[in-house]
This record gives sequence, C-alpha cells and structure tokens, in this order.
Amino acid sequence: MRIKLISALGALALACPSSALSEPLTIETLLGLESFGRIDIDPSGSVAVFEERRARGDLPRYDLQPEGALRYARLYRFDVDMPSEIRPLLPMDDGAGYTMGPFSPDGSRLVVFRLQDLTFRLGIVDLRAGAVAWSDLSPESGAWGRSVQWISNVELLVLGMPEGVLPPRLAMQNATQRRLPDLWAQAARGEPAFVSVGQGAAAEVRETRILWRVNADTGAAVVLSEGDFLDFEASPDGRHVAVLRDGPLAPPPGLDVSTEFRRARSLRLVNTVTGRSIDPPGAADISTSLLGWSANSSALLVASIGPAPARLLSVTPSGQVRDRTPTGVAPDTTPDVFGSPTAHAAWLGEGAVGRGTRDGRFGWWAQRGTEVVVANSLSEGGRVLAQGQEAALIEDRGRILRLRPDLSAEDLGPTGNLARLSGILGHRRATDPMGAVQAEIVGDGGQLCRVFADALPSPSPCVDAAPGASVSWDRQISVGIGAEGRASNRLEVRSALGSEIVRRLNPELDTVYVPQGRLITGPNGARGWVYLPETTTQPPPVVVIPYPGKTYPTAPRAMTPEAVQMTLNGGLLVAAGYAVIYPDLPANAEPSAGLADRILAVVDAAAVDGSIDADRIGLWGHSFGGWSVVMSAAQSERFKAVIAVNGAYNLPLSLSAMSPHQRMQGDNTIDAISGARWLETGQAGMLQSFWSDPERYRRGSPFEAADRIAAPVLLFHGELDFLGAHAEQMYAALVRLRKPAALTYLFGEDHSIHNPGNARIYYEQVIDWFDRYLKTETPRSSPAIAAAIPPSTPR
Repeated sequence: MRIKLISALGALALACPSSALSEPLTIETLLGLESFGRIDIDPSGSVAVFEERRARGDLPRYDLQPEGALRYARLYRFDVDMPSEIRPLLPMDDGAGYTMGPFSPDGSRLVVFRLQDLTFRLGIVDLRAGAVAWSDLSPESGAWGRSVQWISNVELLVLGMPEGVLPPRLAMQNATQRRLPDLWAQAARGEPAFVSVGQGAAAEVRETRILWRVNADTGAAVVLSEGDFLDFEASPDGRHVAVLRDGPLAPPPGLDVSTEFRRARSLRLVNTVTGRSIDPPGAADISTSLLGWSANSSALLVASIGPAPARLLSVTPSGQVRDRTPTGVAPDTTPDVFGSPTAHAAWLGEGAVGRGTRDGRFGWWAQRGTEVVVANSLSEGGRVLAQGQEAALIEDRGRILRLRPDLSAEDLGPTGNLARLSGILGHRRATDPMGAVQAEIVGDGGQLCRVFADALPSPSPCVDAAPGASVSWDRQISVGIGAEGRASNRLEVRSALGSEIVRRLNPELDTVYVPQGRLITGPNGARGWVYLPETTTQPPPVVVIPYPGKTYPTAPRAMTPEAVQMTLNGGLLVAAGYAVIYPDLPANAEPSAGLADRILAVVDAAAVDGSIDADRIGLWGHSFGGWSVVMSAAQSERFKAVIAVNGAYNLPLSLSAMSPHQRMQGDNTIDAISGARWLETGQAGMLQSFWSDPERYRRGSPFEAADRIAAPVLLFHGELDFLGAHAEQMYAALVRLRKPAALTYLFGEDHSIHNPGNARIYYEQVIDWFDRYLKTETPRSSPAIAAAIPPSTPR
C-alpha cells in the first residue's frame, strides 16, 4: 500500500520557497562547460602539464562522437615552483584538439597527439626548449593498451596506422558518412556496390598496423614490424617488445553454453635493436588482458584462453614457451564488459601467481615446487597494480596489499590513486600493471603516500594531495582537482607552503542551482536517491531514471553539471520542476522479474514525507535503461509517461542489431556474436540461447507485452546506432495497438547524444512530453497518431 501522508515538516518546506533563488540549469549552460582532462607532473618533478577539454558547444566537428569530446582539448604547462605562470604548452590551432601522451623517463620530452580534420598525428615536445616536432605518424588510439612507450630518454616505440590514416577507434565514428556516398555513386553508375558475409564470402579483413622505433633527437622512424597488431609492451630493458596480434573470430559455443567474444590472438616478439621477430607457435589464443614482462626482462607472462582450459604461459625473448599454471588450478577468465575473457596474474620473483579455482576454491594460487599454495588474504576481486623484483601490489576491497613470494600479504593502507599517469592506456590497464612498480595509499591526515612493490629500507614521504592528483615526490608538491562538484572546476597546487588555486573553469556555475540528493530507504531493501526542485508550491511530479544492475553507494555523479551528462541529464528535469529519482536496482536472477514493483517501491519510499507526487510518475531511460522503462510500463499502469532512448525492446532481435558502420563494412558476424554475448552473458541476463529457452526471452521483451502498456511512450533513436530496428518495431507495435506514441530520429548520432543542435531538440521534446502527461490536468490524449507527436517533433 502506498502512503499518502504529508508530514508537517514536508508541507512547511513546500509552502515556504526560498527568497533568494539561484539560476536554473539550462542546456546552453551544459554546452558551455569546459573540463580538465589528464594532469601530470614530469618524472623530474619540475613541470606540470594539463589538458583543458573544450566545451561541447565549441568543438571543431561533431561526427567523431565521444572521441571528439575527449580529444578536442588544449594543453597548458607551468613550472611547479611558479604555478601561477601558466602558458600554452605549444602553438595550437583553433580547429584542432591536443592531448597528452607519456613523458620520457628523464622528463625532458612529452609525447602529444593532435586531432585535426580527419588526421591524427604524433608530436614530441622538448620541454626545455619549448618546441614541438610533429611527425607524419598516425598513432593508434590506445584502445586496447598502449600506442606509445618510451624505451630510453631518446627512443620510443609507436604503434600506428600505415599511410597516416585514422586509427579504427576514431575512423569508425564517421565511416558511414565518408563511405556511403561512394557506394551510392557506384550503384548509380551501374557498378557493383555490395557487401557479403558468411559462408563463401571473402575472409574478414583486419586492420594493418606498423610498429616503429622513433628517435626523438633526429625524428627518424624505423619500421620494426607490420601486421594485424592490437597492443604491445616493451621489456623493462627496452631490448624486446611483445606485440599482440589479432586473429579470426572463434565460432560461437554450443546452444547450452553462454557466449563469449573470442578471437584467435597470438604473439610476436620483436628485438628493438635488430628488428628480428619471432612468432612463438606455442603462444596461441592469447588474452588481451595480460602482457606482463618479468622485472629482469627474461620472460613475458600471458594467458591462453582458447577452447581448451585456460593456461598461464611464460614466453622468453627467444620464443620458448612454458606452462606456468599451478597444478590443478583453472585460471579465472571472466569476460569483461566487452565480452573478452580476462586473466589476472603477475610475477613474484621467478614464479607466477594467478587468480583462479582449485578444488572448488576461488583464490590467488602459485606453484612452489610440488606444492600449490593460496594467498589467504586476497579476495576474488583483487587486481594487480604494480610489480617489483620479488613482490607485487594488489588492490583488494579498497586497500593495497603487498603480496610476497610465499603468498603472505602485507596490508599497506587504503587505496589512494588508481589513475595511470603514463599516457593513454586502454582496456588492459584494468588487469595488467603495464610496467608500474609503485602505487599510492591514503596515509595519516588524508595525505597521499607512495608505496613500492618491493619494500624500501625507509618509507617514502607523504604529500598533501587531492584524490587522483599528480605528485612531485621529491619536491613534495601535488597538482590536482577536486573529486566532485565545484571543486572539479579548480586546478589546485599543494605544497608545504599551503595550497593555491591556479586555474578556474566554468564560473557561470557559481549561480546555478544544483540539487542535493537525499538518500531514500524503504521496506525490503528499497533504496535510491531523490532530487527536488529548488522551490514548488505543491509536491512535484517525479521522473525515475532506472538502470538495471546499477546501484548508487553515493549520490549519482550524473546529477552534477560538471559531469556534462548529455543523454540523461536529471538536473535539467529538476530545473523544469520535476523531482528525479535514481533507484538502486541490483542484478537479480531474471532482469525483468518484478522490475516495475522494484522501481515503485523506491518511489513510494520517497513519497512518505509528501515531498513528491507519487500519482504522477514518469520514466526515462537510455540503452539498457531504455529497455527497463518500456518493460516497466508493461508491468504497471502507475507510470503516466515514458521516454526511452536507444533501447532494446525485442530481445531476440538483438542477435541481428548492427549499426550502419558495421553493416557497410561487413561486420555482421562480429555483431551476431556480440549480440548473442550481450543477451546470454551480458546485461540482458538470458544465460542461454534463445532456442534453449524462448519463453525467458519473451518474458524479457517489452515488445511482447506492448498491449499491456498504458502510458504514452516517446522513443528516440540515434540514426547511426545499432538498435534502430528495435525502436521502429516498438513504435509500430504501439501504433497498431492505438497507443499514444512518437518516435524521433537523431541524425548523425550513435548510441549517445553529442551534437549540440540535436541536444537542444532532444531536451525540448523530453520536457514537452513530460509536461504534457505529468503536469496538465487534462485527460490523456487520444490514441490518434497525430496527437501523440510532440510539438517540436519534425512532421
């Protein structure tokens, strides 16, 4: 039963609005916000460099989707001894974006990247001379792991694209816009214009990349190797480099086995001096999660994750392969969020330790002679942060432990800073130390303290620093920004002399009302966060923003303007007079089971004090959240308006979901396996194939329950996204059932919203829709299709 009692305190708060109101948050404010990107101090501790990312309304172009928001930055520097004297790091063109790579080991040089038009280039800044030398090399984006690595103060390795073309992560963002006109022109001339996939079609073509050794003094770039490379890691002595080679897709498993996304990947070992390369035949089906050189450069630790049981392998520079899997241990290869099986392992002296299962017990295991030992102090969630000559640092349950060769663990303290400051690093950073030998803990008084994998004779001094700050340990100076809110707009330098704000962004936010979240708890574990308008004369209608599987231990960061959340900005709804709720929805056995009741339990808990109107409830969701709001509307008539963005509404249809980019490039097989993985082992939680349990898929498909949806539904679809058929089919079902519905296509958008013009139209329609069905006292509109179109929808 819902509680409608309005407490005296709640009624008083509603009746007494503040006399000094702030400015409301607007879409124009969001589009004008800048942000700090990477901040780092060079290894010598003398120069700090930071990225200042441009406002979303001030980017040179908008067809690079999320990559543009990250890559269109400006670079600045200052001497840590004179922090107020900030100046541009290098000459910068207004039509380009600049981002940081790694410093050279001695701190005299810095790799930088420039994105201009549709070219991506690598440059090297001489920090002492203040000059930059641009190359013709187009480096990889670092999506998997490394794109650049210094092997000395003068030489570096660069993984990049032949003939200066864009790396795939950037190129795929606008592949449709660039390539479709040529295909259309070919068809118009009567020439072949087609793509074939599957049996009898041409073999899948994988991107070729080049590994260069670059001399920063002369600018000379020598080709070391060429192939279908993804990632690389140089040995500590810089004499060898392990390169991860891409390979063909592995076939899907049987119908009774949940899908993983696997490729047959292998290794190449290259001598950086002679250029001689070896492809070890015994190193097959290599995981992207681990390329771990031993501290003495004698061998590389990798994980083989093929159809046979996974194994931990060591590979010497000469190509000798040795099985390092402890006897009886099955290494853990749980797929990551992208569906790629991952492994967790590290060197401990001459031996290896890995995460896995033995005799039904999960843990960290190592072989010691004929004995297999387990690290009793580590949990299932531990991960390797750093590696030394004899020991490793493991981050586990919010603390950092030093794991010794005998598998005893020393608790060093609370985790301080998990940021990797050595450059643009990709997915591998979540599981692999990537050459790190140290980490940071929080010491007494909240100071940041440095700890090494191998214990030092005396402890390293601690420094006053904000979480995530870059530190000059020798000079006892830190540079960083606040963790949240207004503090994230301020660049602060801290030292023994005190603290100083040296750069401020977004002063316009000082007058903007930012609602503070209130934690909600209710019966049976109901929990979430509610945000209220600054003032109102009656309990406002409420819009719930659910996402199955997500919980909020602290207030959602998306509600701070600095997060620049463009797709689901609850702050804009609060500014429009709505209460907003983010409910905790921990994963359950079947994602759709009782979904509406779980959401409503949080709404009812928030309504106990009368601060919201639990009779006027809207739902707003994106992606899997889009699925959840339409699914919930089919389970309860209490929801009065629904907006879903780029959701999946008919689960079996996700097997065929693909974007125009992938369709044009013939990536249908990849998409089929990716779709199956999302359904079976990903968010959808079906756990088996459609043909093994079709009823489970039907129960989880809002399309199957469209006749039970009473609320008006507004669907949005990014025209370049892979879920177009879902939106069209759901809309068609609602039209056929004479339900109030509308569908808006956002052209040039992929899975999220980036174009400022589209963002303006999108929020105009979102607020119009909620106003129409949650704020007016008039009856719900008739099911006539024309009546369901939002006023701002193109006709």
